[in-house]
Amino acid sequence: MYFRYKEHQIHFTDDGRGDALVFLHGLGGNARNWTYQRQHFVSRRRVICLDLPGHGKSEGKNIEFSAFVDVVIALIDHLGIDKVAMCGLSKGARVGLGVAARARDRVSALIVVNTCLCLSPSGQAARTTLYDELLLGPAGMQSWARQLLAQMAIEEGTTIYQGFLRSLNSLDGPYIRALFQQIQDYDQRSEVATISSPTLLIHGAKDQIVPSYCHGELQQLIPHAVHQVFEQCGHLPYLEAPERFNEAVESFLSDEAS
Repeated sequence: MYFRYKEHQIHFTDDGRGDALVFLHGLGGNARNWTYQRQHFVSRRRVICLDLPGHGKSEGKNIEFSAFVDVVIALIDHLGIDKVAMCGLSKGARVGLGVAARARDRVSALIVVNTCLCLSPSGQAARTTLYDELLLGPAGMQSWARQLLAQMAIEEGTTIYQGFLRSLNSLDGPYIRALFQQIQDYDQRSEVATISSPTLLIHGAKDQIVPSYCHGELQQLIPHAVHQVFEQCGHLPYLEAPERFNEAVESFLSDEAS
């Protein structure tokens, strides 16, 4: 399915019935990343997954990251939904946080998975090196992806690892690099401090992409949030431990609805 945001066609899936649950993927990902969650929740809820601008089947590579929130709100309006629960990974989590801050009456619950609002100067420098020297450098996207996977704590040879490498054929390296910089430069801390939606923070303990101080900062900014650590997981707990992840999300949403 598609809806029109300004002059751009934005792709999304819409399955099931009941309370709406929107999934937001990370940088370079797409709606298909949430297959395990769609399969689990479709019999319980209305499950919506979208390709954020410039990703998957969606147009909009000229849409600034700060406007991704407006795209998600426009989709909710397009579907005629009053309230949604939102679950996002990394970049998608930041979009979900933005929606919860700017449209506070539209977000019934929020699940935030492995994200960082602001890296330290040394963290920013290391991340920039990863994107400049590998993603755009002579070593190519394969070297960038392998380094990124190592920092995500995804074991070599696993289905997740191989699937990530196969996805490189559909990635636009210069676009991902430009969007990465927009994300890194965008400071949401004052915005996030206004969030009142019930919030679940999920942290993969083995993840090296998001430093531990980022999780502490989120807990300080959203003091009412529930925090869960997935000790055996890295950056992608929804793929690494999908049954546990789905159970955690379902339990949280059920508790908030009761």
